[in-house]
Amino acid sequence: MLEKTAASLEPCGFHRAVPGAAQSFRTTRQLRTAFWRHGATDLELSTAWQALMHGTFDLNMATSEENKSPALSASAFLLDFLYPSGAVTLMRRLAPTPRTFRTSDKFYHEQRFTKLASRLYTSSLPKQQAHRPESEIPPNQETHETNENVVAEINESSDREVVQMDRHADTDVYETPSGIETPVGDMGDSRVDVDHLEALENFLIDGDPEDADRVWYHYKALDEPLQTDYIDRVLTFLSKSGRISDSWKISELFHKLPLSLWTGRFFVAGVTAELNLQNEDRALEIFTKGLEIENSVASLPYFVDALDALLASALRSPTTEFLKDIWKHYPKMAARWTFAIAAKQVQKGASAFDSAVLKDVLRYYTRLCSKRKMEAIISQLTRVASVPGLAEKALEFRTLRKLHGFSSFDREALDTLQRILVRRALVSCADDQVIPLLSITKDFFAFEEFLRSVTSRGKGELGVEVYNIYRSIPGSIPTHAVLYEMFKAYDSLNAPISVKYAGLESLWSDWYRFHRFPSRRAFQKFLAFHASCGHTERVYDIWIKYVDGFRNNLTFLILEGDDTFTHLLQVHAVQGQVEETQRIFDDISKRFRMNPNTHCWNILLNAYVKAGDYDGAISTFEKHVAMGRPDAYSYGTMIQLAGDRGDLGFTVDLYHRSRAAGVRADEAILCGLVDAYCRNDYLQAAEDVIVRAAKEKVASTYIFNKLINHYGARRDLAGINKVLEIMAEKNVPFDKYTYRQLLIGLSVCRQSQHALNLLITALKDNIFEVTTEHFSTVMGSLITSGEPGAALRLHKLMQDYGFPSSSDTLFRLTQALGKYEHMPPKIRSSKPASEWLGEILRSFHNIYGLGRKEESESESLEISSSDHSPEQHGRLLKKTTERFHFSTMVRMLTDLRYFTGARELVDLFRYIFKDEEGSDDILPVAMLNSMMIADFKEAQDDRVTEAWEILFETAKREGRSADFEEGVADAPKISPKYRYILSDGLKIMQKLLLSRQDATGLKNLIQEIRSEGFEVDSMNWNFYIQALIELNQYKEAFVTCEQILMPNWRGWGHLRRRERVPGTDPNIPLDERRRGTTYAHHRPIATTLYYLARGYMELEQLTHWSTEAAVTFQKIEEECMQVVRAIKSMERNYSSFEEAILHKDDFVAKVNRDDIEYYDEDDDSF
Repeated sequence: MLEKTAASLEPCGFHRAVPGAAQSFRTTRQLRTAFWRHGATDLELSTAWQALMHGTFDLNMATSEENKSPALSASAFLLDFLYPSGAVTLMRRLAPTPRTFRTSDKFYHEQRFTKLASRLYTSSLPKQQAHRPESEIPPNQETHETNENVVAEINESSDREVVQMDRHADTDVYETPSGIETPVGDMGDSRVDVDHLEALENFLIDGDPEDADRVWYHYKALDEPLQTDYIDRVLTFLSKSGRISDSWKISELFHKLPLSLWTGRFFVAGVTAELNLQNEDRALEIFTKGLEIENSVASLPYFVDALDALLASALRSPTTEFLKDIWKHYPKMAARWTFAIAAKQVQKGASAFDSAVLKDVLRYYTRLCSKRKMEAIISQLTRVASVPGLAEKALEFRTLRKLHGFSSFDREALDTLQRILVRRALVSCADDQVIPLLSITKDFFAFEEFLRSVTSRGKGELGVEVYNIYRSIPGSIPTHAVLYEMFKAYDSLNAPISVKYAGLESLWSDWYRFHRFPSRRAFQKFLAFHASCGHTERVYDIWIKYVDGFRNNLTFLILEGDDTFTHLLQVHAVQGQVEETQRIFDDISKRFRMNPNTHCWNILLNAYVKAGDYDGAISTFEKHVAMGRPDAYSYGTMIQLAGDRGDLGFTVDLYHRSRAAGVRADEAILCGLVDAYCRNDYLQAAEDVIVRAAKEKVASTYIFNKLINHYGARRDLAGINKVLEIMAEKNVPFDKYTYRQLLIGLSVCRQSQHALNLLITALKDNIFEVTTEHFSTVMGSLITSGEPGAALRLHKLMQDYGFPSSSDTLFRLTQALGKYEHMPPKIRSSKPASEWLGEILRSFHNIYGLGRKEESESESLEISSSDHSPEQHGRLLKKTTERFHFSTMVRMLTDLRYFTGARELVDLFRYIFKDEEGSDDILPVAMLNSMMIADFKEAQDDRVTEAWEILFETAKREGRSADFEEGVADAPKISPKYRYILSDGLKIMQKLLLSRQDATGLKNLIQEIRSEGFEVDSMNWNFYIQALIELNQYKEAFVTCEQILMPNWRGWGHLRRRERVPGTDPNIPLDERRRGTTYAHHRPIATTLYYLARGYMELEQLTHWSTEAAVTFQKIEEECMQVVRAIKSMERNYSSFEEAILHKDDFVAKVNRDDIEYYDEDDDSF
């Protein structure tokens, strides 16, 4: 029973871990054999004790594994403190351990228990064998009986003989690890030593830490001289195992090691082992002895490791006694190295980050480094940084140093300790503890370490705040690395551009303040920022200083730099100034005799893309292919441009060319393919692209967001949900833009309340990162659904949550004010219409009325004139935030019949955003449509016609598809994205022609539009048919409705309910009803069918008087059966609206009045 208990304790080294033990607990107590004859039977130990046998406890062990584990038997060596030491030697000779196969010890990883060696002594003989005759005892059991007899003889021997025998036996007995063969024969034999030595050599050569127990067993089996020879190698092996359970072994060997054999590794291992055994005094004793040795033992790297372990142990202690004992030796530690020497040694094994910090502080804070000798090692105290609650200890240290016996230390020692605590606490402290910690010491080194990694840890805003404190401390010199990091922090700041600009300008002045002149990298960063923002004047100002400052630099030829001209190109490219970009690009080769690199070609290509010059972009790309090697950015830019327009053939061709050129498909290329397929209604193909990309781990969230956007534009919420499920299945993370696309989809489907609920839930439960863009989207949805009051309240909620107002949210406020007629009567009647109009204009003035675009001064750089003549590309179809705001505002004023204000706003737009070509450039298509409405309402027919011609001709030129080829049948003339771009203008032109009673002109208009590749949307088709009925063009109206609109008509609602098949729902599914509201879903509205019904009755009456009418009526009956059936199955409701149509009210007069929308009531078919 005692053997079983000892088996559960010995491998844990419990008796070795008791503090204060100066020697092994093994004794030579003599016990009589009668002690063992106490009748105890064999016991099986639980799984828990088996786990303790190996120093581990696995609660999750499978039952099957437990069943496979052999029964645990204790060995005699586990109770060696009860035996006379020589007895075990004799017992092993008489009862040798059965041979076992060596198995791998895997309990550290797989929690598998290996089979232990069999027990050397059994306390009781099995009854079956005791009563069996001698002849029935097997040979192997005879040996056992012989052993019993021998043991009986030993019991009868005198104590004197036992003591005499003990003198010739080994003084120590150690356990036998599992799987080790115990040799039969005399243990003191030389052959045995050779076997142990050979096994030890093999284990030491293999170097497997899992063999630590075997190494220890074979080592202890050697005689004393051999142990002395191998003590250093075994100690080295055990120190690498990393097992706490080996600490007592390391401690025992280390204290046997002569001082002359101490090395740095042994020194650290000895300190660590004593700390693991909770022998802090002995650990500190080893540490102080190592400080006194003048060899490699106390070299800096090992000294740092030992000090790190000591300080970490002291800081984890609830008292400060051990910390004080350590820091009493500070003078000895500080006297050993200077900062420069310590920094040089630390840099050999430190990370690149720590080495860079040491190098810079030694350069910029030389005088301070000479006073702080231990500062160089603080960054290497990794164990100290992991102490729980270190930040709180550092903050409380100022009080502790006065109360807990630190008064005997000098100020330098305490200040150094405090700086150690602060700098190590900054590694893992909370954000709100950073500034209080830094304020304690105002340590320049601490500021440097913290600020250099703020952006990588996502603490840019905190970094900016800390930097402003750092730069204001007298004597501070922020290094280059800190200034670079602060540039990234300001650039990634989630704040208005004005805040970023002010911060970066302050940072730019700090370069001159602290370093006299910016570095080349600083020039590149600031040039890139201002170029991306389109700050032309600032770019040229910095660029000239850059060239002048490095003109005479022999190590860097400024004019041959890869990025010397890229910033000049970029600042014009982002503004879409193609002519200026092309002129600078040409000067690179013509004036400076240099070949533009790929980066320059890509910027020029991007300039044409920004300007909306599709043909120019294609031409530039082809030149690049002919003169150089386009990269992934080149192909990605072109594929995205072509895919966004929907030119599927050209997009796929570019994709195949990129693969042939060895360009790997990236995010931009895949997005272009998805756009191209979706624009052509191949949504399943687009899904296949992203699914394959997800399998190959190249699909990003942005690509899925693209597909969500296309489903939203089609009012397909089921499709959106399917994409979200694919993202979840493929483990593609959702980001804030994913949720924005979801909000847009809900808004387009007129689910404004669902969008609002999602946004409010995100604010309360922090489902996703909410931004002002999300508020702007939901506000737009509420305005579209006729809830301007809710939009105003949402903006107030946004401000209450601390979100800053953006130009988009302010514009939504303006839109909401423009819908004041939809507000509750109490609010609407609180002001007259003129005051509401004034509120609208003042709100818009807050966005764009604070300044106007100034003319750029003549450029300081002399650039030769270009042969490129000014062209107006992309003026009509180009989309920007400013164009959208001004166009919507003009439309709002037009709807309010404030035509003068609308025209003045157009003039203001031309003045603010005018280009070098003058103010006669083409207006954006939405603004041009609004001006056509204003002119139409004021009966300015000539101006309407003139605007239409400009719109039509420009749209043909800018919307031309790259897939179009002359003479090729069915080749698309217009890119799918722009096929419906003329819808609003067409609506106005139809009303104009109808007011003129020009049926031929109306037919020619539709025919001309379609012949040029444009499409007519559903509402225009409906109005076209209504106008044809008004102009007595019956056959054209019926045929057009039959061919274009009726294929998607689902019948009258009352007929579906009356004639429904049992078990089916007569109502049209909600998803289909939503898709029916899209512009490309052609279907007849109820108003159109009313007009056709009136035309049908009129034509039927004319058949009695006109043969031509009879023939027309007969053809309509034969060719337009769906329309005729719809008319005949119509049930009248005798509403005023229906009466006005069927009895031919003054439709033409209404067209010329204020309401320019289609005449429609609640559509009974939907």
